[in-house]
Amino acid sequence: MPHIEPLSDDQATEAAKSLFQPLQSALGMVPNIFRTMAHAPDVLAALLNLNKAIQQELPAKLRELAYLKTSLLNDCRY
Repeated sequence: MPHIEPLSDDQATEAAKSLFQPLQSALGMVPNIFRTMAHAPDVLAALLNLNKAIQQELPAKLRELAYLKTSLLNDCRY
């Protein structure tokens, strides 16, 4: 299976770095899932917009249920 390395700040484009800044401010770091998606900054921006919509539109209980069900369907063990 191919493996794509997360981008470091030095490797990231300016577009990706601008998307990293709010994550860094909010989380104190940029999770690797977002650093990996930054290979395609437009895709990362879309993912962040989707995540924002999920956080705002779904009640917390439904959000957690969706995360749990998705993890189970994908045999995710963490």
